[in-house]
Amino acid sequence: MVSLFKNIPENDFYKKVHVFPALPVLKEMLLYAGKWNKIIEENPEQEVFMNALLTSLPNFCDENPALQIPIPSDKRLLEICHFINKNYQYNHSFEELAEIGNLSTRSLQRIFKKETGISLKKYVQLIKILKSVELIDLNQFTLSEIAYKIGYKSLSAFTTSYQAVMQSKPKTKK
Repeated sequence: MVSLFKNIPENDFYKKVHVFPALPVLKEMLLYAGKWNKIIEENPEQEVFMNALLTSLPNFCDENPALQIPIPSDKRLLEICHFINKNYQYNHSFEELAEIGNLSTRSLQRIFKKETGISLKKYVQLIKILKSVELIDLNQFTLSEIAYKIGYKSLSAFTTSYQAVMQSKPKTKK
């Protein structure tokens, strides 16, 4: 589910991408808000409800610190990150990514590391593992299928990468 907000509180929490399991109460709030999906005009009740949800998010957040994904502020890097997020299943070279941001490969890697604190390679890995967590949660695919869907050439390569980030082996739900 995607929710867009006109204004967000001034808090460092909202400047990063957070990944955490939704507690039952948060799931119910999101499902309740989901019925407004197609409503375009503003509604005072909905605005109060959504602001309460937004303000409460930091309290619901019990995230896996391994999946905190920093967001760069440089527009060129944002464009590259957006491209990676949309095309995570493909393995793009640094040269291709640098071209998207109109940067040299060396500048891309240097600026990316300075802005985010992680390498571009690590960012790509985190995006792939995040997507794998979503696919595992769906409980519709085997681990091999998930590995190939997110761009790994083998289950063992996926398992190694997953374990490096999550500190545990990937497991499908039974």
